[in-house]
Amino acid sequence: MKFAINRTCAPGLSLADFIALAQRVGVGAVEIRNDIEGREFADGTPAAEVRARLEDAGLVVASVNALQRFNDWTPERAAEAERLAAYAAALGAPGLVLCPVHVPEGWDQARSEAQLRDGLAGLAPILKAHGVTGYVEPLGMTHSTMKRQEMAVAAMEEVGGPWQLCYDTFQFFRCGDDRLFPAHIGLAHMSGITDPGAPGDLVEPQRGLIFPGDRVGNIAQLQALKAADYQGFVSMEPFSPAVQNDPDLAQHLRASLDYVAALLA
Repeated sequence: MKFAINRTCAPGLSLADFIALAQRVGVGAVEIRNDIEGREFADGTPAAEVRARLEDAGLVVASVNALQRFNDWTPERAAEAERLAAYAAALGAPGLVLCPVHVPEGWDQARSEAQLRDGLAGLAPILKAHGVTGYVEPLGMTHSTMKRQEMAVAAMEEVGGPWQLCYDTFQFFRCGDDRLFPAHIGLAHMSGITDPGAPGDLVEPQRGLIFPGDRVGNIAQLQALKAADYQGFVSMEPFSPAVQNDPDLAQHLRASLDYVAALLA
């Protein structure tokens, strides 16, 4: 397995400092986000510049993260997908993460299934034109319109396109998804939880680094991926403000990655 870090590790750092962080913790890849105000993509930094700076540092891009609400397909969503796919291609990113709608009122199963397929059908020609894979990411929160991998895989197989799953250890802990579809997985996210709350009540800002006491079962999940011969990137994706603002982030992030690596060896 190859480790990467998501831009959520340090959204407050400049691109230069984020690159330096990736080098210090010893990863070979990063995930670039489109939703961090004042940072690359959102601030208009050309993809060619970002790519050149990453290549100079010996880094590659694991993904662009993410097209939100991809299963609520509209002309505005199509235009956003076009911009993100073009940016991902110019970065040399293999794929674009695709996240579903989550709304308090929820959708019934029939609507969820239909709109998932509509979104994939709309995305397929855009992604194909740019040579970019769509990393379909089920989200496990209560009001998500696509919680489980089984639902995503069925739609991906029905709607032909450049699809792979984004496997997120936290999302599947949160909704109790214990299925594994290794042939479909193209990217994996990991993060740790120590909060004692019920899984279904957990939220993104509680996602931290992975150390002893982690409730998500990251090691067991990643061992299962390894046993299934997954060889793609596993990206650390914390959202905890305590992690993001940690003055010793490099030290603690490196320690967490070393901890995971040792248990997967």
